[in-house]
Amino acid sequence: MTIWEKVIVNIERGAQKITAGAALFSDRVRAEISLARLRIRRDDVRSSIAEQERIIGRKFIELTKEDELPRTSEQLLKDEDILAALSEIVARERDLEDIQNEILKVQEAFKPVNTPGQDGAL
Repeated sequence: MTIWEKVIVNIERGAQKITAGAALFSDRVRAEISLARLRIRRDDVRSSIAEQERIIGRKFIELTKEDELPRTSEQLLKDEDILAALSEIVARERDLEDIQNEILKVQEAFKPVNTPGQDGAL
């Protein structure tokens, strides 16, 4: 094999390694963007839950100020605003759990796995 043939073979090998590295980088960027979107959705759901909790607290304070606070918690849970907020919280918590599971799946799919013989160099 002449020196030029060796150069061409080495250039082809280098191009293959660069192509593989670019594909890996592209997949990783897509995964990170997906994770960022999921985390944004998770934060939105958490803020929705917090808003519903504020509604419950506000209603509780209003009832306290007007001296209409029921004597038992069962009567308090019959208030329609509080009942609606509690059901909304339950729904948002299910959404939050689904999003968290999806985040874990994406993270598991893109865990780095070293195969034998890989030294990490391109």
